[in-house]
Amino acid sequence: MLVVIAGSLAAQHRSVQQAGAEVHQELDGDGFPPFPGVLDDPIFADLSPPAPNQPTSLGRYVPPPSGSGAEQSASVDPEGNGAVPNAPATAGRTLAPTVFLERIQTDAKIRILLIGNDELQLGEGRADVLVVLTFDPVAQMLTFLSVPRDTRTLIPDYGVNKINAAYAFGGATRQTLAVERFLGLPMDKFVEISMTGFERSIDLVGGVTVNPPFAFELDGQMFQPGEIRLNGTQALAYIRMRKEDPHGDLGRNSRQQEVLRSLIAELSQRSPDELNQLLQQLQQEVRTNFSPSEVLELRVQHAYAVDHQTVLEVAGTHQKIDGLWYYVVSDQERQRLHLSLR
Repeated sequence: MLVVIAGSLAAQHRSVQQAGAEVHQELDGDGFPPFPGVLDDPIFADLSPPAPNQPTSLGRYVPPPSGSGAEQSASVDPEGNGAVPNAPATAGRTLAPTVFLERIQTDAKIRILLIGNDELQLGEGRADVLVVLTFDPVAQMLTFLSVPRDTRTLIPDYGVNKINAAYAFGGATRQTLAVERFLGLPMDKFVEISMTGFERSIDLVGGVTVNPPFAFELDGQMFQPGEIRLNGTQALAYIRMRKEDPHGDLGRNSRQQEVLRSLIAELSQRSPDELNQLLQQLQQEVRTNFSPSEVLELRVQHAYAVDHQTVLEVAGTHQKIDGLWYYVVSDQERQRLHLSLR
C-alpha cells in the first residue's frame, strides 16, 4: 500500500480512484459502541493513562455525541467480570481527529491490520497471516507485530478459541474485533488478501528478495541460505512453512514479515499509474477500508516507514488444552504489547 508520490496529490488520486473503489469495503459494525470487552478488557483498566500531550486514536470507531448519554452506557463483559463501559475512557486524553485523513497528519500513532487467509478466495478458511503495522510519526518508526495464528484468546460472541478462527466465524470484521480485543487497541484500517492475491501481488511487482536463514523444502520449492529472489508461488511456500522451522510459528512469522518488508520496498518504487494497474488486477483478491486518497496521504505523511522499521514479538508458550495446541499469551504480555503500541 506504500507508493512513491510522483506529481501532485490530486493527479495521483485521480490515477487510482477507479481501481481503489473496486477493492474498498467497510467493516461491519464500525462506530461506537464496539462489542463489550473489545477495547475495555479489564486487564488494561489499571494501566497508566497516556501522556496528556499524546494524541489517542479511536481508530475506526466514532465516539458518541457529547452529552448523548452513550458515554456512560455499560454492558456485561463476556468473560463474566460484570458491567464494563462500551467505549474506552477518554477523560484526560487528547483525542486525535476522527476523520482519518486529518488524523494521519497529527502525531497520533496509526495502526493497520493485515489479514491473509489460507484459501484461494476471500472470506473462506481461517486467517493464516495477522500482522499489525503501527506507524509512529514521533519516533519516525514503523513497527511490525505478527500475532501467532494459534494464539488462545476470547473471540467476541464466540468464546475462547484460536485467534485465527475469528476469520471463519465472521470474516475480516470478526477477525479485526478479535485482534482489537487481544491488544486492547483499535485498528485504524485493515487490508485483507487471499492466497491468490498474495501470489499475484508478488508476481505483479516482479518478485521479492529474501534471505533464508536455513535450507528447507515445501510444496516442491527448495530454499537455500543466502539472498534469493522469489516469485509469488515461491514466496507463498516460503511464508507457510513452519514444521521444519526450529522456532515454529514464530519463525514463520519472521519470514512473513521479511516478505512483507520486501513487498513494501517494491511498492514504494511504483508510480501511481503502476499502482493503478496493480489494483485493477487484484480487484477480486484484495479488500480494504482504505480510500485511494487515504493511501496516498499516508505515504506522504509517513514516508519514513519505508526505511525505518522495527519488530515487536508476542511472547508466549505452546500448550495443549483439551486436545488442541494453542499459543498461550499471559495477561502481563498483553499489557506489555498494549503499552508498546499505544
